[in-house]
Amino acid sequence: MNARFLRIVCMFICLAAVGVSASAQGRPPGGAPGGPPPGGMGPGGPGGPGGPGGPGGMGNPASRPSGANAPARSSLQFGPVGRWWDDKSVVQTIGLRRDQQKKMDEIFNANKPAILASYKTFQSEQATLDKVSKDPQAGKERLFAAIDAVSQARASLQKATAQMLLEIRRQMDPDQIAKVESLK
Repeated sequence: MNARFLRIVCMFICLAAVGVSASAQGRPPGGAPGGPPPGGMGPGGPGGPGGPGGPGGMGNPASRPSGANAPARSSLQFGPVGRWWDDKSVVQTIGLRRDQQKKMDEIFNANKPAILASYKTFQSEQATLDKVSKDPQAGKERLFAAIDAVSQARASLQKATAQMLLEIRRQMDPDQIAKVESLK
């Protein structure tokens, strides 16, 4: 699984926590523009809400991975990274209505538990693979089984994320979809 996809999933999950925390404190979701999510660096890496690319962007461009460390963009990404439907400039650019935003929030919140569970399973299977690959006593069958488990967990995570993104996309008009696709 490419690291960019994992960052996107993590940012969705982290941003949900930021939104819940912020709303409980009477602040708008997203915290300080360009700043990291509350509590420091989340599992999505540096940056945070309000950075380039809208909420959930990678923050300061200088902190983005480059060269060999720069992950490829996932083909499952729809629109800018993160909860782009909460970014005022994106909302204005594509003409997103408040009822659409509300429905997208509901979809995000409904899918978040499944995505989080899939991500935790993926992390667990990846940790198991790391242990097995470092074990000099591990046989080929055990290593291949661990690789298969990581692949299955990755597929589950991708499907859970794709389901949410498709549901979000269905809330938009065709002209809005074209506009948000041009923002990538």
